[in-house]
Amino acid sequence: ASPSQSLDLVALSADVANIWVTGLRYLLAHPSVIGASGGVGGGVLPEGSLSVEGSLGSKMRSEWLATEFAAVRLRFKEIQRSKEKLTSHVTREEFQEAFCELCTRPDVYFLLVQLSKDRECLDPQDLRLFLETEQGLSLATTEGCWELLRRYEPSAQGREMGLMGIDGFARYLQSPECQLLDPEHQGVCQDMNMPLSHYYISTSYRSYLLDDQVHGRADLGGLIKALQAGCRCLELGITDGPEGEPLLGVDLGPDIPLTIRSALEVINKYAFLTSQYPLLIYLCHRCTPSQQRVMAQHLKKVFGTRLYTPEALPVTLGGRATTLPSPEQLKGRVLIVGKKLPSELDDSDGEVSEEDEEIGGGGPLAGRRMTIPGEEELGVVLVVPPPSQPRKLRLHKELSDLVSIVRTGSRSFYAQRATFKLAQQQSPPSSPCSPGEAGRLSSESPEDLVMFTKRTLTRVRPSSVRLDSSNPNPQGYWKGGVQLVALNQQTPGAMLDLHRGRFSQNGGCGFVLRPAVMRDEVSYFSAHTQGCVPGVPPQTLRVISAHNLPKPQGSGAKGEVIDPYVVLELHGVPADCAEQRTRTAAQNQDDPLFDETFEFQVNMPELALLRFVVLDDDYIGDDFIGQFTVAFECLQPGYRNVPLLGLAGEPLPHSSLFVHVAVTNRRGGVRIYLKCSELAQIGEAKGRFVGEIYKSVIQ
Repeated sequence: ASPSQSLDLVALSADVANIWVTGLRYLLAHPSVIGASGGVGGGVLPEGSLSVEGSLGSKMRSEWLATEFAAVRLRFKEIQRSKEKLTSHVTREEFQEAFCELCTRPDVYFLLVQLSKDRECLDPQDLRLFLETEQGLSLATTEGCWELLRRYEPSAQGREMGLMGIDGFARYLQSPECQLLDPEHQGVCQDMNMPLSHYYISTSYRSYLLDDQVHGRADLGGLIKALQAGCRCLELGITDGPEGEPLLGVDLGPDIPLTIRSALEVINKYAFLTSQYPLLIYLCHRCTPSQQRVMAQHLKKVFGTRLYTPEALPVTLGGRATTLPSPEQLKGRVLIVGKKLPSELDDSDGEVSEEDEEIGGGGPLAGRRMTIPGEEELGVVLVVPPPSQPRKLRLHKELSDLVSIVRTGSRSFYAQRATFKLAQQQSPPSSPCSPGEAGRLSSESPEDLVMFTKRTLTRVRPSSVRLDSSNPNPQGYWKGGVQLVALNQQTPGAMLDLHRGRFSQNGGCGFVLRPAVMRDEVSYFSAHTQGCVPGVPPQTLRVISAHNLPKPQGSGAKGEVIDPYVVLELHGVPADCAEQRTRTAAQNQDDPLFDETFEFQVNMPELALLRFVVLDDDYIGDDFIGQFTVAFECLQPGYRNVPLLGLAGEPLPHSSLFVHVAVTNRRGGVRIYLKCSELAQIGEAKGRFVGEIYKSVIQ
């Protein structure tokens, strides 16, 4: 008999229940939204604005919009001027055009309503609770919350009353403070006083070559870009040039060749602008002794006191890793890596073995078949011919004396392993390997390779058959302990993205401390462990929203909208590697909403990299939109903004993902939420509410 009726609802999950509770709270706070004028979903604004009594937050926002409306009026005038209109009447299309530029993000509104208990604004206590419970800022203070409020709240009334509304909250969530990368890692944050062999070192491979490795001409711009990107090891291929002047690369005829002197001057100019830590110059040359002497004179004259020589510090570069100098000791210094004559030699020059593993160079790859990347299905292979006799290089003593780090071949690894006396062996400080050889070593003897790299700097370069300057996967060598994984910095793609993600975790200085198991004398680590660590639960990654996604480059003929989706890639030890993707947000233009849940197992976070890739789903081929790669240990907990980067690593203006990260264990546990499709349920109601505010201001 009672006029009131009850309805019992059961939600399938706590998240679904939260959505219903939030929606009902919104309707109770704004009763005029329900049926006040026979429906508000028709798309045409009524002649009279709806009277929305709303919460304190909505009133505060309305007043702020009124004060800021001069800019909106100007935008309307620009639209009308472009259409050559003489009246001041604003049409629905014109209003929608301006409104789209200022519309409210439903994901942020949904979060604000949850946190503010229907007030649609946060006071300092609400903000402090949010920072402590969600953002992981256990030391947050009320004074700090007031500072955030004054910095990000645009409404003068809100700042006076100590309240942060939807616009201020959105500004805060989009600020650098809320980026996914922990700001602690934006500067040098690791111990830089350990031996060089304890660090991964950002390494460039012939980045001065344009196009491919055969016909590409040398260009100094590639060296500049590599140094600006934080590379701390550059490889220079040097050949004999005319008039006794060594050349960078090979003289290809009509183009003006680059002298090694001009390359060294550019390197000296840009060497320490991005990072103050030591720069290694890896010399690969087959020059005559006379031109080697010229090269040595150029090195001394150009670098001057920056040039480090073994006598500069009382440190023995050979032998145990503890005798190697640290990056901090070598700040501002240039180290030469190359072949070196025996110390007892008194002549002006002498012979050294040239263990070059390029095609035709012999070494451990001699006689082995290698498949050309990208042509495996065609069965195209190259065979490395064994040398008729060991190659010898005539080396001038003046150049030899400048070499700080001796370059040897991978045979030193086998020699040391055979002796079983790694602790006593006087190992060479630098041991280069081809990718095929390094891959074989990491597969056959992963523990021995890690032990070897505890004492010796080891370098891997791209395969000789990668004539197109493509890059191998560096993660496969990092997990084996290889410090210097050389990449073609001029070739963008996923491999270079992983490289940037790895070296962003220490301020982009070019040096990243290796995991403790790769540094400690008494430790065991195998790069190919497949099992999971007992007791580490699967980590949940749940994909909030993407914003301002640009159309893929060259996609002008594909239509007016994009169909984006997000791929989540986890790179690390074999037990951690995984890849999953969201559904496609079809015809959702540049602000797609997602609601996907994934599980990842993270057993060794010290080596793990997380890569977000946004692609445009197309039946011809999925086009790249943007990406962001971050080291697992650099993840910030809470609601975070993920700034997207372009194919070449350049920032995409205003393009981002909005995620939630719940770290359960920094050394092996994280949850990432990229949620938002549920927000669509309240997005329309909120859009109408904001539209009503704009309409009232217009009138």
